[in-house]
Amino acid sequence: MPNITHTTTRPSSPKTKLLLVRQPVKSVRKPEGAERMPLRLALGVIVAVGVVGLVWLMGYIGYRLGFAPLLRTPDLVGEPGRGLATGAMMMVSIPQVIFRAGLAEPMWLMIGFAMIAVPAGGLAAAKPLTPGGPRPKQSFVAIASLGAVASMLSAALLIWWTGCPVRVDLLRVLPQQVAGAAAWHADLQTAAGLDVLAVVTASLWVVLAMRLPIPTWLRALATSATLFALAVVLVGMSMSNAAAAQIDATRSLCVLDDGGPTRRVIIGSTPHHMATLVAYDRDVIVELRNHPDAIAITGRASIADYLRDRAGREE
Repeated sequence: MPNITHTTTRPSSPKTKLLLVRQPVKSVRKPEGAERMPLRLALGVIVAVGVVGLVWLMGYIGYRLGFAPLLRTPDLVGEPGRGLATGAMMMVSIPQVIFRAGLAEPMWLMIGFAMIAVPAGGLAAAKPLTPGGPRPKQSFVAIASLGAVASMLSAALLIWWTGCPVRVDLLRVLPQQVAGAAAWHADLQTAAGLDVLAVVTASLWVVLAMRLPIPTWLRALATSATLFALAVVLVGMSMSNAAAAQIDATRSLCVLDDGGPTRRVIIGSTPHHMATLVAYDRDVIVELRNHPDAIAITGRASIADYLRDRAGREE
């Protein structure tokens, strides 16, 4: 009889299976770029309006304080639109006046670029203090303090430049004789180019004074001095560059019925008169006449070209 083997069967324990279903989590926050877009747009609009306002202010101040007095007619009316147009002409003519200044006075041009190089080189090494960060070394703070002193000395030098005899002589009034018009125009271009370099230098010193790791009181003093110098040289640059741009601007030539066949340049108007520039023989005269009912326009030329042509005829 075969052997009977008894086997015990254990019931298998059921295995629990878990099914995990993962769904992508949707964020309800807006992207970081979308949050900053309105702020950046508003900042861009503010900067654009500020630039246009600054250009208009420079053109208006330059026309009233620079161009009009140099032509012996400080009462010339400068409309708001003319201020913006003059400012735009100033911006366009900046490379030209710098080039002409370099041709006329290469030594002054080299001095101007050397003054620009000093703060520009300092900007590469200057690092502002980080709140909560490590304190800079004493030697670095001492060098930065010397830089702050240098910025204040540079500010004083730039303020001196706006009233120094050299610049005042370059910005002299329109000469009485047509023979001196060419030298007068060249000196005006030289002053305009040097004033542009002075504005660039003052702007760089302002930025450098704000970045230097120096005590707060010293930074406030250096920044105030450089900002004041920037405002002064900016007004001076507006006067010289607006005058240079207006002298080179193309204007209408006219002939008046009661003034003979001599052609005149229309330079503007005062509250009650029309202002014209005319060269009789060797004399350069600015005439104020009542506004005529009709005038004959015979051509177009700038004041510089008109005086140059008259000087050539006299020779």
